[in-house]
Amino acid sequence: MENSINTTIKTLFIALIFIGLSSFALKKAIAPKEQNGFVVLELFTSQGCSSCPPADAILEKYAIQNNPNIIPLAFHIDYWDYIGWKDPYSKAEFSERQRNYAALFKSQNIYTPQLIINGKTQLTGSNESKINTVVNKELAIEKKNQITIKNATVSKDQLNIEYSITELSTQTNINIALVKKKEITNIKRGENSGLTQTNYNIVYDFKSNTPKSQFKNSASFHFKSGWLADDFMVIVYLQNKNTGEITGAAKTEIN
Repeated sequence: MENSINTTIKTLFIALIFIGLSSFALKKAIAPKEQNGFVVLELFTSQGCSSCPPADAILEKYAIQNNPNIIPLAFHIDYWDYIGWKDPYSKAEFSERQRNYAALFKSQNIYTPQLIINGKTQLTGSNESKINTVVNKELAIEKKNQITIKNATVSKDQLNIEYSITELSTQTNINIALVKKKEITNIKRGENSGLTQTNYNIVYDFKSNTPKSQFKNSASFHFKSGWLADDFMVIVYLQNKNTGEITGAAKTEIN
């Protein structure tokens, strides 16, 4: 009887060791790979487009992850404003930015929802499986972030930004976006009439120019009275003028 008990205890002990090793191996197998790259997601969208809410929802998922290596932006275009609902966040300059991408990609058409990933891959903004595949691929590519945002502070009605870059090139533009983290809109007309739409990472204002210095660069935006700094963020990214490829990116909260 004693031998039987000892045998049972030994069997249980070995089984527990096996389970522990198996659990460790499983955790190791499913552990996420180290993310050495970055991803800038530029979604061209509109509250007046019935195809856009699914794409907005995908961008929302990336936004609320708050992954420092993933930078989502929502550019609300204005060319659907005539069909019943004027998107309150739309700007003609954002439509023009999308047209510039179309020229780079040698495309005759622009549409919503369109997602541009790192300035070099274009996808339908609602195709989640393809988007996830490209995002994971880009995150696995080791890249050197060339931007350091030193400061983003509000003084009276002005937001002042200071940043530095590691490489200076006449072939590179620096893009700076003032981004509202979240807005909720009750859409009363148009294709999405009756929808309560939540939008994330809305580009409120945008500037693009050639940086003149490596170590001391600045930019400013009008910051309206009544706006709360905590509701906004600043996104800065470098982009090749000829290819459109984004070569560095950073984001920061506003003080």
